[in-house]
Amino acid sequence: MVLLHGLLQIGLKPEVMHVNYGLRGADSDADEQLVTDFAHKHGLNLHVYKCPAELTQQPGINLQAAARTFRRNYFQEWTAQSPNHIVVLAHHANDQVETFFLQLYRGSGTFGLGGMHPERNQLVRPFLEIEKADLIAYALENNVQWREDKSNASSKYLRNLFRNELLPLLTTGNPDLNQSILLLMRLFRERQAEITAKIQEMSIRWKETGELTCESWLQLSEEEQVAFLHNSGLPLWSRNRFAELALGRTSARFFVGNNEVIKQDSQTIVQQQNTSDFPWDFKIEKIEILPLTFDKWTIYLDADRLSGELYLRVPEPEDRIDTVGLKGSQAVKAALKDFGIPVNKREYFPVLTDGKTVLWLPGIKVGRSALANQYSTTILKVSMNPFV
Repeated sequence: MVLLHGLLQIGLKPEVMHVNYGLRGADSDADEQLVTDFAHKHGLNLHVYKCPAELTQQPGINLQAAARTFRRNYFQEWTAQSPNHIVVLAHHANDQVETFFLQLYRGSGTFGLGGMHPERNQLVRPFLEIEKADLIAYALENNVQWREDKSNASSKYLRNLFRNELLPLLTTGNPDLNQSILLLMRLFRERQAEITAKIQEMSIRWKETGELTCESWLQLSEEEQVAFLHNSGLPLWSRNRFAELALGRTSARFFVGNNEVIKQDSQTIVQQQNTSDFPWDFKIEKIEILPLTFDKWTIYLDADRLSGELYLRVPEPEDRIDTVGLKGSQAVKAALKDFGIPVNKREYFPVLTDGKTVLWLPGIKVGRSALANQYSTTILKVSMNPFV
């Protein structure tokens, strides 16, 4: 409400968007009514969106993520209409500091610790350097009505835990903590800009030609490599594979979707269309309960027993698999041979791994190393369409 009042004070006439998630019954409706009355009083166009209950209230749904996706879809719909359309958001300094600690808790790097940007992708946040207490003071001084979301008082959500318990404790000992964190976040955003500028040409070349020189890859720092992968639409797990290719390990060839990434010559890594007879798409789902029957085109893994992100690659000479129902392990190439995969096709057969262990040869062998059982708390169902 302070944001709307402020925009009117500087001579702007914004269109108003309000999302009613319907999560707090009468309180949600009262929030909507307050915004509606303000918009009508000042002659502002109002867009109210009601979020369907099935998007936020089904079992297993991440409520905050679902709500964020719902409103962002409408942001994108608005900004796509014109390059002159912007969305102005009321996130303030306290929100920014909370974001910093959330990202720190999650182990984020430069791009996460920089927090929200004051202006980016037609989203503008003018209050990021203004604390909530100052916004409340403005509202009281100018008779601006607002409503508090009562759910913010609950520490059920991690952000609220930081907001209600951790940060008050920290700022009691250091009243200037917020300003120090905001300064640090500005420095992280400056570093983000430096990284983006450095990798931009490489990312454009990769997208347009599918080529990357080994030297340019090796000159990137770890965080620059991660940024390149993100900008190029490549999975994070491929960072190690790129490094292996750049350092001369030609067997590190791997697939991303329907494209194969290989070392073309001593200086160049290239991406080319998959010409093998095997598909490279697989599906991952989280499930609650193991099925009663199993087949070799689906594997159920315990997420807590995995060493890293799941991905498909081609077999490597030293690969072995600990097959369910057998003692010891078997060489992957021997398993492919025993199954009858032709010699000229074995080198392209998809192998599912977590970066450390061969977990699955789709349709042929299921490894036992990270299999889920009745005691698993997070079960991943990984499946592929039959192809052999």
